[in-house]
This record gives sequence, C-alpha cells and structure tokens, in this order.
Amino acid sequence: MTTPQRVITVRRLQTTMAASYAGMGAWCLLFPSTVLSLSLRPAFRTTHPTVILLMRCFGAQAATAGLLLGTAQMTSFSFKAFSLAMVPYIAGFNAWAVLGGGREMFTPWIWMDVIGNLFFMGGSWWAGEVLGGVEKAQGGKAN
Repeated sequence: MTTPQRVITVRRLQTTMAASYAGMGAWCLLFPSTVLSLSLRPAFRTTHPTVILLMRCFGAQAATAGLLLGTAQMTSFSFKAFSLAMVPYIAGFNAWAVLGGGREMFTPWIWMDVIGNLFFMGGSWWAGEVLGGVEKAQGGKAN
C-alpha cells in the first residue's frame, strides 16, 4: 500500500536528484579545471581548450537534466525510464572507469560518480514503483 508519506518521499527524492544533477552540472560548466584536477590522475590531466569545452558541454547537459528533473511532473513511467537510462552510464562508463581501462586514468573520486549513478538508478526505480501503486489505485496518473 502506498502511503501519502511515501509520495512525499518520492517528491523529496526527485528534488534531491534534480539539485544533484544541476549542482554537479553547474560545477562542470563553471569550474571545469577543478573537476578535471580532482577526477583525473596527473598523467591524464590536461587543460587544453578542447577538454575544457567538452567538460563545460557535459556540465551544461547535466545542469539541463537537473532543471528538467526538478520541474517535470514525473510519473511511474518517467521515473522508470530515467532509471533505465542510467544503465549505459553504469554498464558502459562506470564499469570501464573502475574495472576496465579507465582504472589508471581516474582518481578515487570516480566512486562519487559510480555511487551517484547507482543512487539515481535505484531511487528512480523505487519512485516509479511507489507512483505506480498510486496510479493503479487512482486508475490513472499520479500527481
């Protein structure tokens, strides 16, 4: 049974994820050199203008995702779709970064990304399950 408190928790989770995306994205956008210096080992660290540009583009996309996540009326379907959208990040990038060829490239701070992505995936799936119960009980979409 879905309680009103669980729905409130879903909305708080959504806000937390949105703030995390927007905040980390803004950091990459506004201060790309600090992100690079913390995340890459010295042998791979560069502040070439192209790398800075790419980090800023990455940050802009993350900030946009955070703003969208923070303002969208998420449903069970959209939360579960967001959860599944995390699979390529985890199975592709994060696995490569901590288990594959990226191990020598990244500092231990890469684990912040891994844990964050697992949190986003699991939290989104859980939120989708909660809202799915509400939608089923109401015979339509949960608000």
